[in-house]
Amino acid sequence: MRRPPLQVSHLMFRASRFPPHAFRLPPHISRFTLHLALALSLSACAPSATRAGPVNVSITADGQTQTVTTAGPTVREALAQAAIALGKDDKIMPPEFTAVGEGLAIKVIRVTEKLDVEQTVLPFERQTVKNEGLPEGETRLLQIGVNGVQETTYRTVYEDGVQVSRSVVRQHVVVDPVPEIVMIGSQASFVAVPVAGNLVYLSAGNAWVMRGTSGSRRPLTVSGDLDGRVFATTGDGALLLFTRVISYTQATPAFNSLWIINARTEGAKPVDVKIGNVLWAAWSPRLPDKPGDPNASYTFAFSTAEPRPTAPGWQANNDLLLADVDASAAVHGSRRLMGSSSGGVYGWWGTTFAWAPGGAALAYSQADSVGVVGLTDVVTPTLKPLTTFPVFQTYSDWVWTPTVAWSPDGRFVYTVAHSVPVAFEKPEDSPAFDVTAVASDGAYASPLAAQSGMWAAPMPAPAAEASGVYRVAYLQAITPLQSVNSRYYLAVMDRDGSNARRLFPPEGEIGLNPQTVAWSPDAKAIAVIRSGNLWIVDLTTGGAQQLTADGQASNPVWSK
Repeated sequence: MRRPPLQVSHLMFRASRFPPHAFRLPPHISRFTLHLALALSLSACAPSATRAGPVNVSITADGQTQTVTTAGPTVREALAQAAIALGKDDKIMPPEFTAVGEGLAIKVIRVTEKLDVEQTVLPFERQTVKNEGLPEGETRLLQIGVNGVQETTYRTVYEDGVQVSRSVVRQHVVVDPVPEIVMIGSQASFVAVPVAGNLVYLSAGNAWVMRGTSGSRRPLTVSGDLDGRVFATTGDGALLLFTRVISYTQATPAFNSLWIINARTEGAKPVDVKIGNVLWAAWSPRLPDKPGDPNASYTFAFSTAEPRPTAPGWQANNDLLLADVDASAAVHGSRRLMGSSSGGVYGWWGTTFAWAPGGAALAYSQADSVGVVGLTDVVTPTLKPLTTFPVFQTYSDWVWTPTVAWSPDGRFVYTVAHSVPVAFEKPEDSPAFDVTAVASDGAYASPLAAQSGMWAAPMPAPAAEASGVYRVAYLQAITPLQSVNSRYYLAVMDRDGSNARRLFPPEGEIGLNPQTVAWSPDAKAIAVIRSGNLWIVDLTTGGAQQLTADGQASNPVWSK
């Protein structure tokens, strides 16, 4: 229970009513507390002290000291009487509401601040790029290094002209440094072999091109940030379309950006297409009537997504857009063919497309179907399913969707279909996948290579022989019923699935990782990646030649 506060005056003036032995202090009040309360009570009753008259104070300001006689009660009035103006940051000792007395010393400290900007040099980095096309030890300067410039803004505070602090207010890079890039020869003991057309590939995040011979190669980019999601050339090999990875931030809400570079012109610079968050993009097979025409134009299609902080890092829009590009790689606007949609089962992963010969249609693949997108009516193109299959249950944050590729005559789409269960498992858990040919009119779908594996990625040759026969390259899983983690070997078969044979690597050697292989323009050789290096395999003899040795190659693309 809380006791009421002690009434001191009551004790003082009523104590005579009680005998001395009856007056006892409550245990929570000490004698010191009582004496203090009595003193405060008496002082409250005493008359207030008053100053006799004006007093003399000394004021030091701006390097001078003066004596001022003031009748004002505080330092503030004394400074006003001395006509001393104060700045908003000035300091006063003692504080301006201090009562003045005879001989008080007042000091005014002038506080000023200054903002100044200093420029410092940002040294450029020195980078090296290995090139097996140059003799070991030989170097070539690919890019001259240029120092950058950084501006730093400082705030300096002075008290009576003396610096008391200095702090950084802002820093920003005015000029980005340009790295010096030196190409260093690391030529291995490989025999240079002829390369028909342009053979483009990725290595260590950069695009490289071989043309004419494997001994002549050069980098197309030196930024080291190509993500490989989009990596495609025009049919004539003139332009390369690729994506570069971007660190997602609120200021830059994108996970990649789309770029174009002229793959034939040495020293060409990449051109930013100003399109981000691209899941798929590829050139239309329609080529200019006159190769090399400066007024020629190309078209590419692309599909986009929205960035997400959760796996896999995006939410697919399942849209489809077209953009036109001139010979200088400048983009002239884009037009939408299909708006955003849910994309069906597991549509958040995205839809994959492939151009038909002539560019009149696109094949598409989703988690449960393969079909075509007719572009005859460009106002309202629609998805037309050609074949469906059970969704493969990955029990993870990725979705299996098959690759799609057209036959050179445009009559068939080659893909991988999720097959029927091999035992008692549910259809979505079946480990079987078959290379399948689907008629582009939807008349039928025919399995060509049973239990090839989910990453078989069939790729028809770009041209048929005089007899009209063409071959299909695909990857065959070494352990077909564990194909998600299996290694593969390169196989070829006739267009109808007959005459299938192992091509590379030979029996008993380590297999290949999942990938998409590339045919030579004359359909006589296939480019493939083995242990991170680029190889070409002769279709007739099965002979293979290693072309690179850095262990970082991927994404071969072969064009005219």
